[in-house]
Amino acid sequence: MNPGQEGSAADDIDLRLLRYFLVLAEELHFTRAAQRLFVSQPALSNQIRRLERYAGSPLFDRTTRGVELTDAGRSFRPYAERAVAALRAGLAAMGDDLAIRVDVLDAELATPRAVLSRLRRAQSQARVVVGAEGSVSQRRRILAGDLDAGFCGLGAVTPDLAYAVVRHEPVDLILPAGHRLARRRRVPFADLAGESFYLPNEGLAPEWNAFVADACHRAGFEPIRYAVSTATATAALDLVAEGVCVTLSLRSTPHPAGTVRRRLDPELSGERAYAWVLVWHPDRADAEPVRLIRESVALTRREEEWE
Repeated sequence: MNPGQEGSAADDIDLRLLRYFLVLAEELHFTRAAQRLFVSQPALSNQIRRLERYAGSPLFDRTTRGVELTDAGRSFRPYAERAVAALRAGLAAMGDDLAIRVDVLDAELATPRAVLSRLRRAQSQARVVVGAEGSVSQRRRILAGDLDAGFCGLGAVTPDLAYAVVRHEPVDLILPAGHRLARRRRVPFADLAGESFYLPNEGLAPEWNAFVADACHRAGFEPIRYAVSTATATAALDLVAEGVCVTLSLRSTPHPAGTVRRRLDPELSGERAYAWVLVWHPDRADAEPVRLIRESVALTRREEEWE
């Protein structure tokens, strides 16, 4: 390396270049690193070449077998890590700690919890502020700048929001244990005509209600809405256990004693599954809180092998 060339090449190296370098050094794969950084592969390659010009030495060996750090890259890596850590520590020391504000629809739902768990492990210095006000509130708060991102269903996405798919999660039927259909391993969807369905308040997750209604319409009937709404999925499933209604439930949500989980026919999986998305303001895609939670989504998707 030649840090003294043209005054100081370090003056031209910004945090984004260091972040690109560190992610590629971790992944050693341009496609995976680009996906994690939410940039195109050519853009990542261009930025790495730019950093190498500043460094005055190749940082990666590009071979037909993949990517490897050069000796210079291995030497540079710990300094890049310290530089990024020092910047974040400096911000924290000024009292400007990193806050990531996110809404999860319902704090008990497993999909956003998995992403946030990974985010907290990776960004222990950050303050993750989690709310559960629902998708209607998410849009208003994101556009007002009071929220960084929100987890919701694809049906909640409007043209003024940017989004990324988190996963397509299968949905099952939850019945009271003594229900007439509880002995079946698979329940024909059409056999649910006439049942009372639990649906959340329209102000919380209208996209979920639309998802359920669409599934019922495909089966040839209009869902009958149970009169009571609750604040959480757990409380809703308790109503099913009481025998007053049935409900559809994300497969990752545990069901309580007194209920049974049954697959539907046709199944609500694959292209019929529930599409989880992360939404954010399109003008804030590169803001640190949004970038970190988007990266956490990408890594969780890969680790959990989510479709």
